[in-house]
Amino acid sequence: MKFTIDGREYEDYELSNEQIASLIDGGSLMENEKAFLMEKVYERFKHDACARKGESKDELFARQFSDYVNRCPNDFKAAARAMGRDHRYLQSEMFKMCLEYIKVLSKYYENGIYDGRNEFACEKAHEIALNSELLG
Repeated sequence: MKFTIDGREYEDYELSNEQIASLIDGGSLMENEKAFLMEKVYERFKHDACARKGESKDELFARQFSDYVNRCPNDFKAAARAMGRDHRYLQSEMFKMCLEYIKVLSKYYENGIYDGRNEFACEKAHEIALNSELLG
């Protein structure tokens, strides 16, 4: 199904979540178009926000975070600032998770489980681990 936004025609699979919400909120859709887009919303929600068969909540989070990082462009500094405005207890818990991730990458470096794509991250994680009592 095709939809027109600002004079440009889009295939349904080309629409962003924001564009779909705008179309639904705009109120100018036929009932069948609205139903079609609502089904798209459900499919995306189910695919992106719900655990897949056998997937733990931790694996779901890792997949969602990976999806966020994989979308371009991202403003990682803005995301970090937003995380820094979260509840103070949650800031502490997020930091603990970051430390655990550094430990994982440091072990990858020690065991040679890296290549050119993640060498920088593993090497820097190992340097942090060597110089931090927190990661001991």
